[in-house]
Amino acid sequence: MVRHIIAVLFAASALSVEANWRPNEKLLAAVRQIESSNGLMQHGDNGRSLGQFQLSEAAWMDVSAWRKTRGLKTYSYDQHVFHYTISKAYAADYLALLRGELIKKLKRQPSVAEIYAAYNMGLGTFAECDYKLSRVNPTTKKKAHQVQALASRS
Repeated sequence: MVRHIIAVLFAASALSVEANWRPNEKLLAAVRQIESSNGLMQHGDNGRSLGQFQLSEAAWMDVSAWRKTRGLKTYSYDQHVFHYTISKAYAADYLALLRGELIKKLKRQPSVAEIYAAYNMGLGTFAECDYKLSRVNPTTKKKAHQVQALASRS
C-alpha cells in the first residue's frame, strides 16, 4: 500500500514537472521543415493554414486562450501568423498544449510522431483515429515519422 502511494505521488510530481515541457529547437525546426519546406510554402490547406509553421486560425485561437490563462501576451492571427518569432512561439505553445492533452488521453507520454499527428490533423481528428498513427491518413503518417526522425537527429 505504501509503495502504491509513493508511486502515485511520484507520478503526480512527474506530471507537474512535465507541465512546463517545451518543444526543443530540433522539434520546432522539424515541424517547420515538414510543414512549409523551411518557410518556402507559407500557404497550405487551401489557405486554411498559414505561416512557416502552417497554423490554422482555430489552432491559433486555442493557443491564444491557453496563453491568456497563463498570463501570456496574445496576438491576432491576421496580423501575426506570418511573423516568424510570434508564429514560432505559437507553434511551440500548440505543441505543448497538444502534448498535455495527449498525456491525459493516452495516460502515458506521447511520442513525437503522435504529437505531430495531433498538430497536423487537429486533436479532434486524431481522436477520431483513436490516437493511433496506424489509423491516420498516409500523408500525415509519413510526415509524423519524418518529424520524429528529424527531431531525433544528433
